[in-house]
Amino acid sequence: MHRAFADRRLGIRWARWTTRRRAPILWSALLAALVAAPIAARLPLRGDMSYLLPPQTLSVRDLHTLEARAQVFGTIIVAIESEDAARRSAAARLVRDRLAALPAGAVIGVSADSAAKDRFAWEHRHLLAPTSDLTAIRDELAQRKARLNPLFVSLDDGAGGAVPDGPALGDRLRDLQGQLDAAKTGAAHPAPLVSTDGRLQIVIVRTRFPAGEVSRNAPVLAAVVGAAAAARRAGGAGVRIGVTGDIITTAAEQRALLGGMLRSTVFTVVIVAIGMLLFFASSAAVGALLGALALGALATFAFARLGVGHLNLATAFLAPIVVGNGINFGIILLARYFEERRRTDDPVVALGAAVQGSLGGTLAAALTASVSYASLLATDFRGFRHFGLIGGVGILFCWVATFLVLPAALAALEARGMAGGRSPARLGSGLARLAPRRRPAIVLTVLVAVVGSGVGACQYMASGPFETDFKNLRSTGPEMKETRRWNESIDRAFGRGISGGTVLALPTRERAREVAERIRAADRAKPVGDRLFARVATLDDLVPADQDDKRVLLADIRRLLTKQTLASMTDTERAAARDLMPPAAVAPITDADVPFEIAWPFTERDGARGRLVIASVGPGFDLWRTEDLDRFVATFRGLNLGADVVVGGNAFVQHDIVQSVNRDGPRASLVAAVGAAIVVVLILGATRQAAVTLLCGASGVFLLLSAASLLGIRINFLDFVALPITIGIGIDYSVNIAARHRSEGRGSAARILAAAGPAVALCSFTTVVGYASLLFSANQGIRSFGLAALIGEVTCIGAAIALAPALLDFGLRRRPSLLEVPEI
Repeated sequence: MHRAFADRRLGIRWARWTTRRRAPILWSALLAALVAAPIAARLPLRGDMSYLLPPQTLSVRDLHTLEARAQVFGTIIVAIESEDAARRSAAARLVRDRLAALPAGAVIGVSADSAAKDRFAWEHRHLLAPTSDLTAIRDELAQRKARLNPLFVSLDDGAGGAVPDGPALGDRLRDLQGQLDAAKTGAAHPAPLVSTDGRLQIVIVRTRFPAGEVSRNAPVLAAVVGAAAAARRAGGAGVRIGVTGDIITTAAEQRALLGGMLRSTVFTVVIVAIGMLLFFASSAAVGALLGALALGALATFAFARLGVGHLNLATAFLAPIVVGNGINFGIILLARYFEERRRTDDPVVALGAAVQGSLGGTLAAALTASVSYASLLATDFRGFRHFGLIGGVGILFCWVATFLVLPAALAALEARGMAGGRSPARLGSGLARLAPRRRPAIVLTVLVAVVGSGVGACQYMASGPFETDFKNLRSTGPEMKETRRWNESIDRAFGRGISGGTVLALPTRERAREVAERIRAADRAKPVGDRLFARVATLDDLVPADQDDKRVLLADIRRLLTKQTLASMTDTERAAARDLMPPAAVAPITDADVPFEIAWPFTERDGARGRLVIASVGPGFDLWRTEDLDRFVATFRGLNLGADVVVGGNAFVQHDIVQSVNRDGPRASLVAAVGAAIVVVLILGATRQAAVTLLCGASGVFLLLSAASLLGIRINFLDFVALPITIGIGIDYSVNIAARHRSEGRGSAARILAAAGPAVALCSFTTVVGYASLLFSANQGIRSFGLAALIGEVTCIGAAIALAPALLDFGLRRRPSLLEVPEI
């Protein structure tokens, strides 16, 4: 009795304090919101997957090292498709000419043809010919010249002497002739980038900023889109033009995320507000509640801006979750206030009783939810850590804002006669009837359900239900579908790797040459489909390292191409030999001779050339699929290229994400479960109420996993977040009922269900709305998380409403139900 009296006095003191100081409290809250709003508004979204991993991860370290050394770039591809070659070419020229005016500070270059490469190949054709071909031609010419000598006597068996291995001289000359003709024609008449069937032509723009720098790439992107639109108008209906590339994909994904986040937040706020208006029938009180929530939410995202700096793919959709969960504390307080207001005419007494009556349960719920979020801090995966930090702090901010602002706002409304509303207890008689009459049967059913769902959950997790295709985490809006269609067309026509590839950085040019040769050697004997890389390129492909040997070979060939030797050839061979005839002095190719248009991939920020290796992934690897990803990374690491190799590419980042999630997801769930249990015991003690709360939480989690198994849901790195959250939610609703049961005593379960059940149900409704809003996202990963969290919400509220009352009063003789339902 003494403690109850002291508790009530504490609530009254708080109510009197907030009533007297309501104006300073509300003005301070408004000022805090005005300060937090612009800070939160500057919170950027980082869509790059590297932001999901800790900075010390090898792939992230390598990526940052490469960004500091290499010319990191983004790619935009304008694709022009038409059956009419003339109209296709005209549209491509229009795009090229418009984009040629882009400032050099924004773009590395615009590629519409192979002119730079062909001119370079023709000007340096002698030193770019394969050494093996030059050696074989020199040897064959020496044999021919020797045979033309009347004094020549062959010491080999047969009349013709030794014949070099490989193709005959004529075949080698004809092959070289074909290459030379192509280079000569390309140098004189640059060939546009056209598919072999002549239907698809592309213009490639490479910016000076990586694709993830959406804002810095925006001016170039706008110019490209404008050029494509102009070409589309000029080309007419017979010309189809699309814009794609990693910059387009990244920008579209970010727009989808931001748009989905905004739609989800607005949807959540509107539907929740409507639900509360219908529930409480008081626009002023609901407005006060939403005001307190707004302060908590703004403080949360201002903290995210100052403490974290950005949102990532995992935290991008936290706003509707914070709104949907953070509003629960205000609902419980407001419902209790209207309940107490019906019992007394003194608003201060009612407010004090409401604060005291809801403080313990909501605090336990807030701490449990915060611990569930904070469990994600026990992981190394930065996507989880940021989600846990922002979500955990956000829940506490919302709780603090509720108990600071809402009592003061209610006091202000009472002073103006605007605090009237309906008690949700009017809806409780129906819920009270859910209190089971045959508790032993219910408890037995509960135990069977818990054990059965627990077995099902274990089987589900043991089956490895993890998402193996990263494509199922992408957005599916019309813009993304159009972009992917063009990507697939370009890949079929020109091969993969136009937008980029794997980059290896070495400390010296010699090491780059060595590493490239080791990779080529490892792939040389493999079938094409099994090769790690389809192409491996270094600056040595343009500036051969064996130039001195080639110059000796060329001098020998020039000496051997005498009139007699030429006369012994066929007309075709003679024409090819004359084209190959080197000048008397062949100047070596230097790095400075390689034009920037083709040397930039091997040029570092400080101007150094030749220490980078560029490789495109082999056709046998689909790096969107985790099994191919694992095989690719394991094969590459198995080459043991050396500790000085710095390698960058999305494949290595994605592989580390998969490994981190598989390692950290179960750890986060375990920490959440243990942390939630500790909080419940600290708040409720080693009591029946604590045991019931934990059992209801376990039931909700097990039922979630069993439902996911039945529905065939695949777990991705976003879904892993749903499990710790569900643990927190499973505690949240049950602990509010259990905390009130602890204060009102045994036998009160049905009465509590009647009084508090509607508010708990409304809390569930707001959270359901928050999660359901995610189902409208264009991003498949976010939709999957929304579905998993929504299922968890339903199972948890079901456990709280249906199971907690039966378990709390288990063992008591049931009294007549009319005595348990309060007069309303």
